[in-house]
Amino acid sequence: MKTFFSFLFRWILLPLVLLGLHLWSFGALYFSPIQPESLRTALAYGFLAGIPFAALILLILRSRKWAVILPLAAFLCVLAYEWQIQPKINGQYPPEVAQTAYAEFQGDRVTVHNIRNSDYRSVTDFDVRWETREYDLKDLKTLDVFVNYWGMDAIAHVFVSFEFTGGRQLAVSIEYRPEIGEAYGTFNGLFKQYEIIYVWGDERDIARLRTNYRKEDVYLYRTSLTPEKVRRLFVSMLEKTNSLRTKPEFYNTVTQSCTNTIGNHIIQAQVFDIPFWQRRILTGATDRRLYVRGLLETFGMPFPELRAKSKINAKAQAADQDPDFSKKIRTLFLKETV
Repeated sequence: MKTFFSFLFRWILLPLVLLGLHLWSFGALYFSPIQPESLRTALAYGFLAGIPFAALILLILRSRKWAVILPLAAFLCVLAYEWQIQPKINGQYPPEVAQTAYAEFQGDRVTVHNIRNSDYRSVTDFDVRWETREYDLKDLKTLDVFVNYWGMDAIAHVFVSFEFTGGRQLAVSIEYRPEIGEAYGTFNGLFKQYEIIYVWGDERDIARLRTNYRKEDVYLYRTSLTPEKVRRLFVSMLEKTNSLRTKPEFYNTVTQSCTNTIGNHIIQAQVFDIPFWQRRILTGATDRRLYVRGLLETFGMPFPELRAKSKINAKAQAADQDPDFSKKIRTLFLKETV
């Protein structure tokens, strides 16, 4: 048995770990800010081919120890380089993310600046509007969760909306912040390519952009959280928004994107606990996980029925620019609570 585990570690597990570290190092170099681009590309591909070739030569020469030490040392060198890359404070950003929100607190009163409320004609044709709104923390009532699918059902973008007395909503979507000319890539997002941004906005902007113009599937759920927990989450997310305005951080596809970052806030604000893996793996199941844990208002429905009735695309497209957009995409909630 000892011989078996020794073989498993030496010839399967260890090579797989080294391969993973090597591929990460290649990606870090390939997407690094090294200029000119030709040098960066040559360095990345040279690293990709050179380190395994050198390790193979060491194995042939029966130097197993150094065949392991070499790729580990190369990885640590790339990691040290990657570590020192800092996010930009002032970049050249497209209009929809040109401004960053921030909040001013005065007791229970909070003023939120740079709330996005754009007027869309298409995905690429729109007028950006930035607004300032005031809220009373005592008026916070509920938290609603939007689950947004644009491709695979296993992966979703999750954003939330806070509701205040009188039916006022304020949504926030945690997103990557590209510079002008940059396009999003899942792998790019692993290697410090974009800063992270909290886009606070009107639901006619953040939700309607996805349902009416991008034609993505969006589901809306009401949580069963108490107003006190909703308040703690709201304050936590605004405080982080303020922090990012002066100390930007990198977006990361795995560790700091929409769902896992919301999960971090939920834990930090002591709203409820979320296992580490649920924040990062198969985010498309977010709504089912919330349902199973009793964190959604179910209105007495099994999950498949609730999910079917929670899709808001048709309602959002019918409401379009209606001032009562937020109310009209919530007909499920209104019917069941009358």
